[in-house]
Amino acid sequence: MNLKDKLMAMIKTENKKNPLTDEQLAEKLNVLRETVTGIRKELNIPNSRTRKKEIVKAAISAIKMSEPNISAGSLVSKLTERGICISRTYISDLMNEGKNNDIENNTEKFTEEKDVFSKLIGCKGSLLKNIKQGQAAILYPPFGLPTLIVGESGTGKTLFAEYMYKYAVKQKVLEAEAPFVLLNCADYSDNPQLLVSILYGYKKGAFTGADKDTEGLVERANNGMLFLDEIHRLPPKGQEMLFSILDRGKFRRMGEVNTERTAHIYFIGATTENIESSLLLTFRRRIPMIIELPSLEDRSLHEKIKLIHGFFQQEANRTNYKILVNAKIMEAFAFKKYTGNIGQMKSEIQVTCANAYVDKINNKREEIYIGFNEILYQKFFYDINIQKNNIRFNDALFIPNSDEIEDSLLTTKNQYSLPEDIYETIENKYYELKNASISNEKTEEIIWNFLLGYFDKIRLDSQNRNISSLDELKYLLDSSIIQLLKEFLNFVRKEQPDKPINEKVLIYLAIHLEEAIKRIKFKQEIMNPNLLYIKKNFADEFKLASQLAQRLAERKLIEIPEGEIGFIAIYIHELMKSPDRRNRIAIITISHGKVATEMVNVVKKMLNVDFPIAIDMPLDVNPVKIFEQVVELAKSLNAEEGILFFVDMGSLVSIGEIVHSRTGMQTRTIDRVDLVSVLEAVRKADASEESLDNIYYDIINSKHNYSLVTVENSDKEPALISMCLTGHGVALKIKNVLSRYYAGVNIFSMSIMDDNVKIKINNLKQQYNILAIVGTINPKIEGLNFIPYDNNFTKDKRMFLDYLLKKNGSGLAHTLIREKFVLIGLEGATKKEVLETMGKLICNEGFVSFEYINSVLRRESMSSTYFRNNVALPHGMPSFVNKSVIIFAVLKKEMHWDKNGNSAQLICMPAVKSEDVDAINKLFKILKQKEKVEKLLSIQKQAEFVELIRKAYK
Repeated sequence: MNLKDKLMAMIKTENKKNPLTDEQLAEKLNVLRETVTGIRKELNIPNSRTRKKEIVKAAISAIKMSEPNISAGSLVSKLTERGICISRTYISDLMNEGKNNDIENNTEKFTEEKDVFSKLIGCKGSLLKNIKQGQAAILYPPFGLPTLIVGESGTGKTLFAEYMYKYAVKQKVLEAEAPFVLLNCADYSDNPQLLVSILYGYKKGAFTGADKDTEGLVERANNGMLFLDEIHRLPPKGQEMLFSILDRGKFRRMGEVNTERTAHIYFIGATTENIESSLLLTFRRRIPMIIELPSLEDRSLHEKIKLIHGFFQQEANRTNYKILVNAKIMEAFAFKKYTGNIGQMKSEIQVTCANAYVDKINNKREEIYIGFNEILYQKFFYDINIQKNNIRFNDALFIPNSDEIEDSLLTTKNQYSLPEDIYETIENKYYELKNASISNEKTEEIIWNFLLGYFDKIRLDSQNRNISSLDELKYLLDSSIIQLLKEFLNFVRKEQPDKPINEKVLIYLAIHLEEAIKRIKFKQEIMNPNLLYIKKNFADEFKLASQLAQRLAERKLIEIPEGEIGFIAIYIHELMKSPDRRNRIAIITISHGKVATEMVNVVKKMLNVDFPIAIDMPLDVNPVKIFEQVVELAKSLNAEEGILFFVDMGSLVSIGEIVHSRTGMQTRTIDRVDLVSVLEAVRKADASEESLDNIYYDIINSKHNYSLVTVENSDKEPALISMCLTGHGVALKIKNVLSRYYAGVNIFSMSIMDDNVKIKINNLKQQYNILAIVGTINPKIEGLNFIPYDNNFTKDKRMFLDYLLKKNGSGLAHTLIREKFVLIGLEGATKKEVLETMGKLICNEGFVSFEYINSVLRRESMSSTYFRNNVALPHGMPSFVNKSVIIFAVLKKEMHWDKNGNSAQLICMPAVKSEDVDAINKLFKILKQKEKVEKLLSIQKQAEFVELIRKAYK
């Protein structure tokens, strides 16, 4: 049986629901994929996607006959039950074909994006320059510019070439059926002659075994695109043979002397190597367009997170199970260094899901849960340095087929990918071991080792990297500002080598400059009422600020006003102060037994500090001896602002008072010591300017969960003030942070240096109930609460504001009801799908834990949550709520809700803590009014919906 017959037989007997791709056929026949593609086209056999489409369309038609209004997500689930595995995107494409979404009478034309590159994550970020280069290379007449794509392994070079091909077809530069011919030169690197013959073809008799004239890939690529991956593996002779193709569109097969052939091709090469040393100079000169793709390390944090979400969503779709990912896991993946770039990231996420899948089977869970144990159990995350990041991550929930995977980077195969049937393989392996009476622990170990067998290519760099303060902001701020400040820091150190420098001020200066540039570009006036004072008293700093401003102006092509230079001078003044914070506050942990030493060792290791002190008190030692030791130790410490003691119990509680009475030093003591409290106190003492009392009250507040600040009851609208030295830099940053967490609360930014700041605040108090000032410096204004701001503000201080807003009823309403939690026109095939969609949104934002969604579903199964007026009030257990919020959904059409025949169209899910229940009573009063509900159902804009509800609280 010849090759054509074998191919036809395989396609004839294939699984029609999941037909074989050209790549799979080539693997089974042990030939090149290009060979299979050529034979298939010769036999007029459609590709696997087209063959599958007819089966899918028939199945969809059958399903839609009984459920004409079924959604794409539900269709995917129905088709999966029938053994047809496809993505939601594929379904959406089919359903959008034709004018009336008529599957039976559709045309072959698929709807496409205006720009095919828009599907790439990073199209408006790290890949923007590359995309413009790729578009230019394609459109340049007559046959584009020969292009070389350079980048590390796993950065997506092959995918980018495929998108260039799609772009060429979309722009009608190439015909719709133009060939895209790919050759990985590395596959034949050990046989250069074979490589050249495959590429250019050969004449009969050219070498032993050449029994007939054979065309090469260059001929197949005629009027199309030729992509040579790992082109540095092409021998010098092969590179030279490309000269005539690139120069004149002419070439010869191996063995030909007098015959010249013609091929019009768009040429793209790709390499991971240094082109200067791996390619002939004469060859490089013929490649005018060099596209260098960024490594994953050089891509923005936002893009990395989108990739991570996409890969987890892909696994949820693949397994058809919900996947819950702990926030720490998300953080670990985001901040990990991937030597294998996107390919390695994808594989590690797959392995993590596969390992958690074993736990799901073992514990009979309904979902795949990926918790902190994955970090402890695996060795994937040993090269993470995440202790200093200031980005907040939440738990993430991924529901099968709930999101489309837009980026092909998420679905492309690579050397790290798991096989498609890995989950089935794991399950079979699991039951095989269980039938052999292998213990659960041993089973997990065996399957884990089994999984690692797929990934012997993954090697991790275990060296820890120390990240500077400025580097922490590289994903948040303009990189040119970061670089400029680094250069400025080096300049200052060189000019004044003996001057102490507080580098952490640069963080605030970077934020300030980012905001200042925006103000200047938008022609907003920058006023500095203290400019003369600054120029007189900070002359040296003003001179340095002028130099920095000049460099900034040159790079940004703007003019920096003198008032702004004055603000920069203030930051430089702070920069030149010594940050010797370790002498400010001493932290001593004392406990019975050896607990203190173990606890402090963990803290030192996690925070990379050495100043916390541990004292272990043997159970048989008289406490008086320990007290004497501590007093002598305290005398030797240079703790200018005092000592914070952590103790466990008993007589040790009085240690602070004893040290204060014997030494006169300021002390505070916290009993019932725990690791988290010590960790937080040490972090604050090391990385912030907070006083001993501030740290003490913060820890007490977090331990006992009540606020230590007072609040005034008022019917006025609530307001907050953000404050920093200038009122422009950090104050605006604080305002943005507060706006995210307290939508609807009025927030005003001010400068502490403004001579009229107190007058302005008093004027605001006439109209608003000012709850607190949040800032970097305490203005010490009587009657106003002050909350210090630092990089961990959202973790440490928001509980104060939450408390204040609870005391102000309308303030809490503003935080409970947010535009982004109003879903207008939501579609769902079932009540469960609607509830999971709403729950997923607030879960992924950190307002509730994953268990909250399950508690909502359990409550629904017990009794109806239908309210009245087409309104349903599904809700879960308050114990699973982290922060109170209300999410609304206006369904596209009303849905059958319960066994009593009630239908609902407005779904209100109040996820509130027990102490906040009173705040939603007014909401229930609105929902009782039929005319108000009808108004809410008719609204098409989220802002109008929110405004109508908030009015009820005024």
